[in-house]
Amino acid sequence: MKKLSLKYVAAMSSVILVVGYLGSCTKGDQILDIPQTINNNTDLVSVKVTTPPVIDGTIDAIWSNSPKLQFSTAVPEVTGDVFRSYTGNVISNVTLRSAYDQTNIYFLLEWLDPTQSLSRQPWYYDPATKRWAQEIGAPTFSATGAIIRPAFYEDKVGFLWNINNSVAGWSTATCYKSCHTGLPATDGSSRHFTNSATEKIDMWHWKSVRGGVNGGFQFEDQNQINKYPNGRQGDPGNDVYANNVQSLFITGSAPALAVSVPKYVIPAKSNYGWILGTEITAGTAKLVTAVSATGELTLSDGTTIDPNTGTDYQRIGLGLGAKAIPGLTINSYTGSRGDISCKAIYTGSGWILEFTRALKTADNIYDVDFSDLADQYFGIGIFENAQIAHSIKPNLILKFKK
Repeated sequence: MKKLSLKYVAAMSSVILVVGYLGSCTKGDQILDIPQTINNNTDLVSVKVTTPPVIDGTIDAIWSNSPKLQFSTAVPEVTGDVFRSYTGNVISNVTLRSAYDQTNIYFLLEWLDPTQSLSRQPWYYDPATKRWAQEIGAPTFSATGAIIRPAFYEDKVGFLWNINNSVAGWSTATCYKSCHTGLPATDGSSRHFTNSATEKIDMWHWKSVRGGVNGGFQFEDQNQINKYPNGRQGDPGNDVYANNVQSLFITGSAPALAVSVPKYVIPAKSNYGWILGTEITAGTAKLVTAVSATGELTLSDGTTIDPNTGTDYQRIGLGLGAKAIPGLTINSYTGSRGDISCKAIYTGSGWILEFTRALKTADNIYDVDFSDLADQYFGIGIFENAQIAHSIKPNLILKFKK
């Protein structure tokens, strides 16, 4: 009887301790750390850190504590020509890691890319027409469908998140919930928009040329709403870029003939993909003030550029001369549009992209809130020198290790 009593007392004491522990962990200021079930194929585990990684594109030792989520992405088949020549392309090795602290969440994304695409629709001079023109952001095809000129664009990445669980069925489809194909060609053939006025998606858009490797080193924080045919829009704030274009009358033309030409140029620079706002302010970039009938540009300092001399400003085979003029000028994203800071490094065979955002931003309308550390389903798209075509991986889950 004595032994039985001791066992009974010990058993009851254990029950009381467990019940007491569970009761104490239901208070509002505590989180019960319940062991998580992790699917290595879909789950991105964010590990809590006291010292955050430095966002510089270098993989700090602290990242070794964050599990790698490894996967591949593929370009799906959609209606229309918007994915033409990209459909079926696969990025075989993508890895994603995450960490967080009291205020911010951090990500490290790595993916294979054989080409660093940093030439977005640059200007060239056509000696046959005596006109300046811009390359286009999509491949050029022959009558038989063969690519005869590559796209001149940039590398990009997109993440989609469900804002306040507003999107019905998100956990089983993620980015497919706002993907609409089969639209009329006049409406873009394939577009993203949500299915009701109450649904909102947070879209993080890294664009290599437009702020991703220059300017403020930022993603563009965008959102998707219920707006046909295109529900994608930037969060409140200024965009990072402006098209480097203007219309001038050809000097001496009668009747006056207006043509499109670059607005700014840096005469001493070669092989450059953008012009920074600071270069314009400093006077390094010169304003184009006049254009002649033979394409000669007059600049704000009185100097001229004759594109007929040599081939520096002309097409050379499938590429361009070293003096081709950038198609855009760059500043920084502002406001909620600039919430995500980043640094990207091209390794020669792919990209390393580190980025960070506050767990909870000041934008309660268009930003996903991570501060409750709840699971978040998401999808990712990678654009390899493409305007619209992207390889995707849907139905991933961010889980916080508490």
